[in-house]
Amino acid sequence: MNTQNENYVDVDMASFGPEVVEASMQQLVMVDFWAEWCAPCRSLGPILESLVTQYQGAVKLVKIDTDAHQELAGQFGIRSLPTVFFFKDGKPVDQFMGVQPEQAIKEIIDRHVSGGAPAGDDLEMARQAYEQGQTEEAKNYVRQLISVTPDEDEAKLLMVEWLTAEGNLDEANQFADTLSAQGKESKEYSSLQMAVELQESLKDIPAAGDLMAAITADENNMQARYQLAQRLIAEHNHADGLEQLLEIIRRDRSFEDDGARLYMIKVFEMLGGKGELVSKYRGLLARTLN
Repeated sequence: MNTQNENYVDVDMASFGPEVVEASMQQLVMVDFWAEWCAPCRSLGPILESLVTQYQGAVKLVKIDTDAHQELAGQFGIRSLPTVFFFKDGKPVDQFMGVQPEQAIKEIIDRHVSGGAPAGDDLEMARQAYEQGQTEEAKNYVRQLISVTPDEDEAKLLMVEWLTAEGNLDEANQFADTLSAQGKESKEYSSLQMAVELQESLKDIPAAGDLMAAITADENNMQARYQLAQRLIAEHNHADGLEQLLEIIRRDRSFEDDGARLYMIKVFEMLGGKGELVSKYRGLLARTLN
């Protein structure tokens, strides 16, 4: 059973079809997943209700209490509150998580109500959330974007980038397999392939403890340092791995035909060629070579 407020409708499983899917054929429907205990939800609610008033019937607000309707929340993969979906023409077309400024929400609405420009900042919002530590929420958001636009590569490449950096190569490969031919020419895809190669190379490399023992016994054992660097980097301890490669360059740049330097460059590429770690070790490498 659903109840109606002046500015919104409370929806359950039975009323979801007519109140959301069918209604979205006539107007943009905002679906607010919330809970009574969620303080950010209480902050967002008045903003959404105000927007409904401002758009004078062009936008409808539906609210779903995730505690009361867990099945609906589960169907949409809700893991963070509040989460708001936008429905148009019977399907979800946009989404955001957390409390957003009114202007940011208006920009989303205007894309769909006023025939505005296509979404240009959805992935940037997700990237910012990811970088702020909301990793699972950001990934769920991008997964939803992919479900809405399954033929586009940009969101898939972002997932490939994140999952590769996290070491979740199996899921990264699942997204990579659905990329277009052009997408498979991207740096994100190349980074994934390098990460897979690194993982496969571990089969022939001794355990880290054995390699450390070999280095302790002989600090000039470049082969042990090189293999330790490979293992550390494949296990996502990039800083320590790069440090071992740098030490090889300091001690014997000719080892493996300048292999340590070339390997560092390969790691920089795998890490996307940017970021604090890459910048730090690019600088250290340059100073070591000069």
